[in-house]
Amino acid sequence: MVSTTSILASALAITSSLVSASPTFVTKTNDNGTSGKLEFEFPLKPKIMLISLFAPEDVWTQSLGLTNNITLPGLSPLFPSIGCNDDASICHMTTGESEINAACSTSAMLLADEFDFTSTYFLIGGIAGINPYMGTTGSVGFARYAVQVALGYEIDSRQIPSNWSTGYWLFGSSQPGEPATTIYGTEVYELNTNLREKVMGYLGDVQLNDTAEAAEYRSKYDYSPANQSPQIFKGDVATSDVYFAGNLLDEAFGNITSLWTNGTGKYALTAEEDNAIFEAMVRSHTAKKMDFSRVVLMRTASDFDRGYGGSDAWVVTAFQAEQYGFEIAIANIQIAYTPIIEGILNDWDSTFSKGVSPQDEWLYNADIFHTLVQRKREVREFERMMKRSQVGKFRR
Repeated sequence: MVSTTSILASALAITSSLVSASPTFVTKTNDNGTSGKLEFEFPLKPKIMLISLFAPEDVWTQSLGLTNNITLPGLSPLFPSIGCNDDASICHMTTGESEINAACSTSAMLLADEFDFTSTYFLIGGIAGINPYMGTTGSVGFARYAVQVALGYEIDSRQIPSNWSTGYWLFGSSQPGEPATTIYGTEVYELNTNLREKVMGYLGDVQLNDTAEAAEYRSKYDYSPANQSPQIFKGDVATSDVYFAGNLLDEAFGNITSLWTNGTGKYALTAEEDNAIFEAMVRSHTAKKMDFSRVVLMRTASDFDRGYGGSDAWVVTAFQAEQYGFEIAIANIQIAYTPIIEGILNDWDSTFSKGVSPQDEWLYNADIFHTLVQRKREVREFERMMKRSQVGKFRR
């Protein structure tokens, strides 16, 4: 078993080669003739923007030399600056946890005059809960969809009708399992799966971090992949500000994920911020501030979303239980994204500068309001859809 310390040390050694040696800043000369603070020439045009959600996920600032700070109004007061390397080809920000923090910080970053993000690749990397039928602690998931599963009606499960399986159901519907007829616009986002395939192609030789303690805990599950070693996989993210756990809620939100994606989404990971980030990005895309087809969402699993053996007692202590997944999840953010960062930079001219064309109908399906559509037929359909939504008659 490889230790967390040794894996992180190895990753730091690998990433040292990514620290830029060709600066594009100008040197400010002090009155006494000495060299002073380095100042960038704005706007900066990073090739890669790394996005963390809270402080422990920032495995980049020191390892990549992202120590040139640009302070922006509107960022989180806990994380008021964006850090870049010396030629600003790689930058990093931390949004702050929860949907509201993520939306505000992302909007402030994307709308800042100090940056030109029109050719930037956004690599979101954070930890998450894991559906044990999709992965295990330490696993690394790359998403196609992010679904805002808790956006709907809720009543206490002790007061639901006897033939209902959950107290959650979607706006405008009459019971669980029915599609929504009232739409807010942030319920589901679809990313560029061709880009996902491209970047995952750099991960063939990656060895994920694991520990003996994490392996022992996951062995309590009597099925795979929960009791297997961490793997890289494809799976989708459920967004909710409420931490939830247990078979009943997990099954309910898995069903909601399926509803919003017409059966194509795979509920795998749980997080707080992703739909909020994507709404800010979609709006910025329409303002020609960025390209939403250049976004990758990767989440690493720090804990299981349900217990082993179907234990109800486990649910009560789920949020305090030691599952030994946190450290390996943090380590695997860096381990998995490092070869992708290297790949984007090394293959910039041949592949990434011009962009990776998304799958068919992606512009139409990137968000539930079809905001990115451009053809006249699609614009007319968008307008009709908006009217249906406003009168409560929307069907996806």
